[in-house]
Amino acid sequence: AEGGQVTRVTNVTEESLRSRRAEILERHGNSLEKFAERARRYALTGDEWADWDELQGIAYLLRDE
Repeated sequence: AEGGQVTRVTNVTEESLRSRRAEILERHGNSLEKFAERARRYALTGDEWADWDELQGIAYLLRDE
């Protein structure tokens, strides 16, 4: 790649994405719906925002609503 940059491609399975989502939600003790509601109210703290970003990415990859 130009400028010494390397592009990394990662293949993930639907099962691994669903598993990761469950892991995140379990860590915070929330359902996806409750987590989303807290995000809409800007009521998340520190690491929760990073996990919310990851949950949104997982939803996108799974084509979830």
